[in-house]
Amino acid sequence: MLRRNPSALIGIAILIIVTSATVLSADSPKRIPALKASPATSAEQETDRAVADLKASIPVLMNKARIPGLQIALIREGRIIWEGAYGVTSSSGQKAVTTDTIFEAASLSKPLFAYAVMKMVDEKLIDLDTPLLGAFPPEQVERYLGHPLDAEGFRLDWAKKITARHVLSHSAGMPHGDRGEIYTIFFEPGTDWKYSAGGYQFLQLVVEKLKGQPLEEIIDAYVLEPLGMQHSSMVWREAYEKTMANGHFLYSDPVDFRKRSEATAAASLYTTAGDYARFAIAVLNGTGLKPETAKEMFTSFIEMNDDGNLGWGLGFGTQVDGERTAFWQWGDYGIFRNYVIADPNQRSGVVYLTNSFNGLSVCSEVVTKSIGQEALGCLDLGYLQYDSPAYALMWDLKEKGPQAATAQLPALIKKFPGVFTQERVNGLGEIMENENMYEEAAAIYRCNATQHPNSGSALYSLARASVLTGHLVEAKKQYKASLSAPENPAEQAAVDWAMDHIKALEDPATFEEDELQRIAGDYGPRHLIVTDGSLHYFREDGDTSKPRPLMAVSKDTFFIEGVSYFKLQVVFDEEGKPSKLVGIYESGQRDESPRDP
Repeated sequence: MLRRNPSALIGIAILIIVTSATVLSADSPKRIPALKASPATSAEQETDRAVADLKASIPVLMNKARIPGLQIALIREGRIIWEGAYGVTSSSGQKAVTTDTIFEAASLSKPLFAYAVMKMVDEKLIDLDTPLLGAFPPEQVERYLGHPLDAEGFRLDWAKKITARHVLSHSAGMPHGDRGEIYTIFFEPGTDWKYSAGGYQFLQLVVEKLKGQPLEEIIDAYVLEPLGMQHSSMVWREAYEKTMANGHFLYSDPVDFRKRSEATAAASLYTTAGDYARFAIAVLNGTGLKPETAKEMFTSFIEMNDDGNLGWGLGFGTQVDGERTAFWQWGDYGIFRNYVIADPNQRSGVVYLTNSFNGLSVCSEVVTKSIGQEALGCLDLGYLQYDSPAYALMWDLKEKGPQAATAQLPALIKKFPGVFTQERVNGLGEIMENENMYEEAAAIYRCNATQHPNSGSALYSLARASVLTGHLVEAKKQYKASLSAPENPAEQAAVDWAMDHIKALEDPATFEEDELQRIAGDYGPRHLIVTDGSLHYFREDGDTSKPRPLMAVSKDTFFIEGVSYFKLQVVFDEEGKPSKLVGIYESGQRDESPRDP
């Protein structure tokens, strides 16, 4: 089964554990020597202690958290004073991570893009407070939205208020992979916060139009080249074949390189810890920006929580930890998890990158040992650390199978109610689905449904597991029951989607050979081919890079075998010829690929 989009598992992946990997050490020789021969100052002694502590503790943490590879860069007084590299690039081999190994930065890409936008603000190419919708003619905006501007339910009044400041501070109310059929704006811009890659993607379109260049060229010119980030790129380089780390899922299964040919402001950066530290230093020092512009990047614009200790600046999160402040960002592309945090007053910070689904489970200790502050952002987002009681259960599920959930989970829920909430237990099941461990997922969902018999969401998840384990009759009953549950009843549209999937499994539509050949073809990055009398699908640069069989709901709509959250629809022109392929996500998000001429 195709794994679910890892970015959708933020807050779920907190409960995981990963297979151990032997930790190799490749401490960098790039330690910068003291500039004078006089006795070390207290600051220098503190730095030496921090480096020694990190060198000793990182291999131990990696073994406990089962992280295959990690790379780190430590910043003091606005400069890199130490880089370290540990572990292996892939759990299937013994190639050591070095300070030149390339990692996917994931959402660490966002601050980089924000920095480029702020340079454009100084150049007066863009204004932070001018609404963005006016950058495009109405028909282009409608193509982006997927519906007319006057569509019923669309908050055009709110959309007209969205500015670059809102997007960069995640206060635009735009979707993060959770848009509906009608493009959802969740609140009036500037009144709340909601993390949104979609907002960054829209601002990217504005920036590309203003500059008349693709994003990778803009980032090269505004960020990577001026800051000497020689190893970094927003798109794949052939040279990365020799230096790239493989990402790893929950149980350290390595994943093939994801070779992105199109830059995305939200997540496509390839980099090293040292390169990214150079960027963080540029922000600390205000390099390339007017002083007031630089300060705006790490000045809180919107609060994240009621405590007031977390907020969003422009591109970075902000935190107040006692008398100290910092800006931060996490990166989570499922198989790569990373963190950056820096103190603008002390001009200190740390960047660490991992090739592991479990990389953020060591965040608290790495950050505290590095700069003496808490990783408040990581903790607030819900990432549990490696010593959480959930980890032992996850490992037992791998070793002992579904009976581990049946035997242990009820007692764990009772003993650790704050850890094993209904939502998080459901998240455990989703993680098992992502690992193709369907019986384990079913056992977890069954326990959750027993604990919460009136919950529609618990019944809905159990029904999904029943589909995965082949119990389709039982699944249909559970889906029906989820609609009428007293608490959190399932939505009719979600159940209709699930029933379509069951129909494709039980009674798929059939095609003649000539019908298949007519649909087959190239649709931009998407491709349909006929193999052994059936239609197969693959997409360049995607999780479906290898052809997968399709199951037909109808003559124009298909599920990918083993995938329940995504459909493909073939659109025909007036002459009955296929004209485009539309990807439809269960969340309502759609994207189109016209058929090649």
